[in-house]
Amino acid sequence: MVSSSFLSLALVALMASQESYGFQASPTFSIKSKTSSGASSQLLMSSKAYEEQLKRYYNTAEPPQELYNGAVNGDAPSATTSTSVSTDPSPVYGAPQQMPPPPQSFQPAPVQPAPVVQQQQGPGGLGNAAVVFLGLPLWLLLSTQVFFNKPAENVAPTTVTSSTPVTVVEKLALPIQATTNNGAPAGVVVLSQPITKQEVRNLFNLWNDALKTGDPATVAKRYGKDGVLLPTLSDIPRNDFEGIKDYFVGFLKKHPTGKILEGEIFIGNNWAQDAGIYEFTFDDGSKVKARYSFVYAFEDGKWMISHHHSSLMPQETVRPVKVTEEEVRSFFGLWNDALKTGDPQKVADRYSKDAVLLPTLSDEARYTNDRIADYFVGFL
Repeated sequence: MVSSSFLSLALVALMASQESYGFQASPTFSIKSKTSSGASSQLLMSSKAYEEQLKRYYNTAEPPQELYNGAVNGDAPSATTSTSVSTDPSPVYGAPQQMPPPPQSFQPAPVQPAPVVQQQQGPGGLGNAAVVFLGLPLWLLLSTQVFFNKPAENVAPTTVTSSTPVTVVEKLALPIQATTNNGAPAGVVVLSQPITKQEVRNLFNLWNDALKTGDPATVAKRYGKDGVLLPTLSDIPRNDFEGIKDYFVGFLKKHPTGKILEGEIFIGNNWAQDAGIYEFTFDDGSKVKARYSFVYAFEDGKWMISHHHSSLMPQETVRPVKVTEEEVRSFFGLWNDALKTGDPQKVADRYSKDAVLLPTLSDEARYTNDRIADYFVGFL
């Protein structure tokens, strides 16, 4: 293959070197001729050969001019012409004598015009240089493609073998992370845990049952790890276990029992929402209505409270209560009766949640129920 490529290069170099050493390729000739339409198809003798035949016939150095002209013109002397023939074997030219006719078997060839020779000129030195300049890269490219590129061989498919045994799984087992919501941030897609609206409503009942235990920790455990509580009777949001438990310490002292009056339930992918109006009844018989919203999330295999908002109804907070002067004076009687019991806590319960006590026998102002009860321990 390599020798063929070098042979191609040698041919190109030989063509380029012809001009340098004075050699030039033979020009191309084209011969154009015309023949008479009445020319005989038999082989005719040329004029020079005819002259030689006449010389031998007459045995002279030169044939008669008029005979030559006639032969050349194609007019042979008539055989019937009357002339005198000399018996002298050496006839003298110019003497009146009868000349024998030329041999009839020899006829001069019809006069043909000289061939026209046309020479086609080669490209010259500059043209040869251009051919070499343009042809050499082309020859190199063609030689490389023809002689050096091998056809693609059929490659047998490779079989990869592994020493590790392959386990065939008949049933797809999803990881725990894919079936449960472990509090991952939004954007992590997990399989949906089905739940019905009745089951969502039953989640409120679980929370309400926790209230009946009177244990703040039990109620706080119904909230998720990232649960948020916006309570009814406090302006402080609670977003951790301890904060939620602290709120229910005071709220459970009234022994509340909740009941949903109306609500709407929405179910999503591993979450559900229950929003409406509920009512609490306390052990003293008082009732209060509030607006609520619970958002539940499926967390660690359980439905937990992710968000809880509760607020009093507007009419519940601004509803006016008519009171007379006698009733106002009777309020003092209720407080005085609590003093007679000798129980500091019963006296403290006569104060509201935002009450302020500026006691008679103490310089400390009391703002909480516990501090008010502490004062009456010594006072009673």
